[in-house]
Amino acid sequence: MLQPRVLQLNAAVGESVSMLQRLIGEHIALTTVPGARRDRVKADPTQLEQVLMNLAINARDAMPRGGRLTIETADIDLDEAFAREHPGAGTGPHVRLSVIDDGLGMSAEIQARIFEPFFTTKDKGRGTGLGPRWSTAS
Repeated sequence: MLQPRVLQLNAAVGESVSMLQRLIGEHIALTTVPGARRDRVKADPTQLEQVLMNLAINARDAMPRGGRLTIETADIDLDEAFAREHPGAGTGPHVRLSVIDDGLGMSAEIQARIFEPFFTTKDKGRGTGLGPRWSTAS
């Protein structure tokens, strides 16, 4: 059951850092860039943490030899053109949460399927979600 409430996004991201660092391991540098000044958002804190955790795990799997994972927030203003192209979006001030990694990337074929509910690129027994396929010989 979702329980959205107004929270400070920068603080919520900051509170997740130690857990995320443990998940991704020492071979990946985790950086946060709290750029949003108007960082009050209405969100379910548990769902936000789950989303960050899933994205961090997928990033980790895409960086088997290490890399960099950056989580940043920014103030943005959405215009009418953006709202027309993105049903449900409103115009005006918003906060953007970005999760960026320097992993292996995805092919166009995989990108076309990323919102399918049960789509995974991982081999059986290697979890779910997006990330590279690893053979048992690797």
